[in-house]
Amino acid sequence: MPQTFDAIVIGAGVMGASIAFHLAERGLKVAILERKVTASGATGHSSGLVRMHYDLAAESELTFASYKNYFSNWKERVGGGTSSPLSASCGFMQTGFMQIAKREHEDKLRGNVANQQRIGINTSVISADDVKKLVPDFLTDQFDFAAYEPDSGYADATLTTNSFIEAAKRNGATLIQNCEVTAIHTSGGAVKGVSTTQGEFAAPIIVSAAGAWAKHVAKLADVEVPLVTWTHDVAFLHRPPSLGKIPAVIDDTINCYFRPEGSALILAAGEDESLRGEAPDAEDQTPTPTFVEKLIDALVQRIPKIEQSGLHSIHVGRDGITPDQRAIYSAAGPDGFYLACGLSGTGFKTSPAAGASLVELILRHGERQTNRQDDGSPKTVDITPFRFSRFAEGKLLEGEYGYGNIWK
Repeated sequence: MPQTFDAIVIGAGVMGASIAFHLAERGLKVAILERKVTASGATGHSSGLVRMHYDLAAESELTFASYKNYFSNWKERVGGGTSSPLSASCGFMQTGFMQIAKREHEDKLRGNVANQQRIGINTSVISADDVKKLVPDFLTDQFDFAAYEPDSGYADATLTTNSFIEAAKRNGATLIQNCEVTAIHTSGGAVKGVSTTQGEFAAPIIVSAAGAWAKHVAKLADVEVPLVTWTHDVAFLHRPPSLGKIPAVIDDTINCYFRPEGSALILAAGEDESLRGEAPDAEDQTPTPTFVEKLIDALVQRIPKIEQSGLHSIHVGRDGITPDQRAIYSAAGPDGFYLACGLSGTGFKTSPAAGASLVELILRHGERQTNRQDDGSPKTVDITPFRFSRFAEGKLLEGEYGYGNIWK
């Protein structure tokens, strides 16, 4: 006989962990099935930025709700009531965040900041001179303006995931690791359960948060997701001793992003040269041969003191990317099957609010009232723009003041 649950979440990365947390919080009996171990895929290699600047207002809404309701208040919202300090933390560090824009994108930068201010985000457009005052070690001759969010920063993606899972388990969820889903069973147009390498599990709700494996998992439910794998190199550099404080930065003029990593390192990566279409297996990944050289050449244009640095280490992450480089949070295929995938390398910072919003959608669709005091209607963020059907409709998501694709 299969083990029976109210819901099955496939994938124990940060998105699956968030979804499991919110389902369990609503009183559902949840199984989290992970083919390896928690945070072993894209999450474990996430750069962990917590910033709200996007050229799509719907993404800014998700990140703002995630920051306001979760990252800035983590212990009380997620980690409360636990005796373990680690499971009560997401490792959020408030460093500030800058989006440095190309000169030809000044109007777009201002438009996006205005949209974000209307949402309630603490952000403003500052001049290159203002940037120099905030970060004296930056060269600022390549740009005129940047967006600045003093409240933003970065968090620890693995801590965040484990905290969500521990909180879900306190609410009755079951985590099963080294458990690969091999089949999804349906009957009468609805999902019924799954077969795995550790046996059979039954549930009327199945959510795929399978990261780079999401296309494969969806096929098990006869759903074809327009998704390819996306492989991304990230470097950790020794922090030059004379370098002062730096914020988290996305710098479109040099096609890089970077942030502090504690007090001794800098995390940095480029926005181009990411590989597409590799096998989803994350083992035996090696960085692109020219990655470090190109990255350093770019970074010294902003931080000359990087020449005094050295390479500490490199890791290589792999996620799923969609044609518009935006996530899918949606019902798809048979009744009871949901997607939380195609995060395109930007899912970490949205995961708390995206998980809450998808669970609200699931409960509304199924009119599932288990131990709940509300009607299940969406209350966090409207995730309709991220619907799966947009691809068939030919309505790919585009920013209101678009900068173009994040990943070149």
